[in-house]
Amino acid sequence: MLPSNLFALLSVATTFTLSNALPAPQSLPELHYAQIGERRLNNEHLSTRATKTEYVAYAVAGINQMMTWYDAATGLWQEAWWPSANVVTMLANFHQYFPDMAKGITDQVFTTTFAVAEKTFPGFLNGFYDDELWWVLAWIQVYDVTNDEKYLDKAAAIFEDSKNAWGATPCGGLWWDKAHTQIGAVENELYLSAAAKLANRRPNTPSGGYYFNEALKAYEWFISSGLINSDNVINNGLNIATCQNDGSYVFSYNQGILLSGLAELTWSTGDSKYNDLANTIALAAMKNLTNAAGILTDPCDRGCNSDTEQFKGVFGRAIQFLVNRATVLDDATRATYVNFLKVNADSIWAYDQVDNQLGLVWSGPKGTASIQTQSSALDAIVGAACVS
Repeated sequence: MLPSNLFALLSVATTFTLSNALPAPQSLPELHYAQIGERRLNNEHLSTRATKTEYVAYAVAGINQMMTWYDAATGLWQEAWWPSANVVTMLANFHQYFPDMAKGITDQVFTTTFAVAEKTFPGFLNGFYDDELWWVLAWIQVYDVTNDEKYLDKAAAIFEDSKNAWGATPCGGLWWDKAHTQIGAVENELYLSAAAKLANRRPNTPSGGYYFNEALKAYEWFISSGLINSDNVINNGLNIATCQNDGSYVFSYNQGILLSGLAELTWSTGDSKYNDLANTIALAAMKNLTNAAGILTDPCDRGCNSDTEQFKGVFGRAIQFLVNRATVLDDATRATYVNFLKVNADSIWAYDQVDNQLGLVWSGPKGTASIQTQSSALDAIVGAACVS
């Protein structure tokens, strides 16, 4: 049962909206959350940066709006399956840096989603390995901020389904789906990052190097797969017939998924080459996927499907991870990353926000908001708060 002072029942379908779980801190009495979007930047080049206090306020307002789309009966937002895993990850990330601001929501969401989301797909398993691995990363992040072993146990259990299937495609690596229709970058990047994170949290369980060996195997496969092209950005997948880079879209999320996993491999080994590769890909993505003002774009910014609305936030979240956690990061690169997060967060709130709803195109104008566009934009805003 959720405390009545946190949630108000909206419908018989037990969809809840958050009214006051993330209140304005006492130090922010002058901020008017509902109309923060009235703040405009001074010029087209986004030279004015918000403050850390403002970024936190934007995050609070956006999360409160996002929670109006949460259904406590399913543990999901707008019934979106893998995007809800990304929402959980974003909330856990916010909780890690601003626990006093987050706990009113996260204390309820983590336990509720963990308990009931499996009604949709038992064991968090379905027909897509990438979907499953998003949930692995979500529960690892929740474990990191709660130290509750049940979340890490769940992540490890979900991971086994992909582990059992790895290497079975004609090109090696992992199939995107259990129908064996595609070999994509996404699921293989997720596998690498999930294995690296599990390895650093359970180095000797269930046996020494169990996850570490999977992470190294995935790394070696990925760098030899051809998915990283001559511009140091990652295409969407492999041609099954030739096992060559398909030359397809360079999606923003594919540039972000493996960054934290690479950084964690450097933690494990002390070898900078993994983190160096993360920096190479991140900087190349910023060069190839930002507009003249430095705002992140995606090939599907004008609308492909609801899945693609989630993409940019994955990259933003990964950049924040590198800023705060990477051990291989020179001052100039760090400054580039921090500026990237701030300039994107500022643009989102100034030009892509109406009544705390955040749209798809971060340079604006705001279109229809969804849980995907909202949580994706919040990844950048939370990231800016975390590095400020």
